Amino acid sequence: MKHILYLGDPNSIHDLKWVSWFSTKPDYRVFFLSENSEYSQLSDDSKVELKKIGVTLLDPIASFSIIKFWRTIRTVLALRRIIKTHDISLSHVMFATPYAFWVPFISTRTIITTRGSDVLSVLPSLSETKGLHRIHDWILLVLMKKAFQNCSGITCTSEGQITKLKALFSLNKKPYLIRTGVNVSEISLLESKNLTNLPKGKCIIFLPRYIQPIYRIDMQLEAIKTLPFNIKTKIILVLIEGKNEDSDYKNKVLKLLAELNVEFVIYKSLLQMEMWDIFKQSALAIMTPRTDGTPNTALEAMAAKCPLILGNFSYDETLFGDEYCLRMKTDKIEELAKLIMQALERYSPEMVNKAFENVLLHGNRQNEMLKLEELYKQIINS
Repeated sequence: MKHILYLGDPNSIHDLKWVSWFSTKPDYRVFFLSENSEYSQLSDDSKVELKKIGVTLLDPIASFSIIKFWRTIRTVLALRRIIKTHDISLSHVMFATPYAFWVPFISTRTIITTRGSDVLSVLPSLSETKGLHRIHDWILLVLMKKAFQNCSGITCTSEGQITKLKALFSLNKKPYLIRTGVNVSEISLLESKNLTNLPKGKCIIFLPRYIQPIYRIDMQLEAIKTLPFNIKTKIILVLIEGKNEDSDYKNKVLKLLAELNVEFVIYKSLLQMEMWDIFKQSALAIMTPRTDGTPNTALEAMAAKCPLILGNFSYDETLFGDEYCLRMKTDKIEELAKLIMQALERYSPEMVNKAFENVLLHGNRQNEMLKLEELYKQIINS
C-alpha cells in the first residue's frame, strides 16, 4: 500500500478533487496536512466528511517563517517524524506557496503542483520587493528555487504556469501539464432542479467567482450597468461572496449592485451540485480575473453547456480558444458590455457544443487523475 502525504488547504475543493481520487482507492492510504490558518477554518462537518472518504487529517503546522526560525526548525522536525511514523511513500504539495518552502527540509520523494496565482503572481512578486523586505523575500525565492530543483516531480494546471515557472527558475526536470479537471459526465447528465430556489422567468447571468478584487466583479457590474433598460428588467445576477472577504471591496460591489436596478442574489457559498445546477439554468457565465490558472468554474460552465465570457488573460488556447467561448481582447468595460449583449442575443449553439466536446477531451477529471496516478507510480518505483 502506498502512503501519500498531501500538504495543502483542506477547505479547497480543487485540492480535495485530487486527494479524494486516491483516498477512495484500496491501494492508497492518504494523510492531509495544513497550516494552522487553513485548518482553523475547517468545520466539524468537513472533518467528518474527510474521514468518510478515507482522508486522515493530521494536526496542523505553523506557517513557514525565516524570522521565527526556531518555530520553523520545530516544524521541520515534526514533518520528519510524520513521514517516518506514517511510512510516507510520497509527499505532494498542492499549491506551491506556501507549502513548497518545506520541500528542501523533508526527506521524502515530493511532487510540487502549481495552480495559478502561486506561480503567476506570488512568486514573481518576491523579486520585486523594495526596502528592508528585499533580503527576506530574496531568501524565500532562493528556498523556492531549491524546492523546485530538489523535488521529484512538478505538475502545473495550465500551459501558462509552465512557461512562467521555466522563466523564474532553471528547472532540471520537465513540468507535467495535469489539469484539475471536472466531472464532465456527471455535470452533463445532471437534471436542473433549481436547488437554490432562484426566481423563475428570469434570464440568469452567473458571476461564479468570489467577490474579491482579483476576480474584478466590479468591472462586470460596471458593464452590466450600461446595458439597455429593457435587458436589465429581464435578468437576474447570481453572485458568490466566498471566504476571506475584503470588506471594502464587498461594500464597493454592494454599492454598484444598488445602482444597477437589476435583480440579484448573493450566496455566501454554494455546494458543488448547486453550482452545477445554476450553470445549467444560466443564460451566461462571466469570469474576468486579473490572473488565473485553468479555472474549474469555466470548465464546469462548458460541461453544463452554459455560454461563457472570459476576460483578457492568457488562458490555454487548447481549452479556451475563441471557438469555445467569448473572450475579451482588452480590459475595457465597453467591450465587455458588447460581449454580454452578443451572448444574450446570439450566442452560437455550435460554440456551446464545441466547448462541451473540448472539455470532455482536455478537462475531464478522470483522464487527468490517471495521468497523475501514472506519475505517482513512476516516482515511487524509481
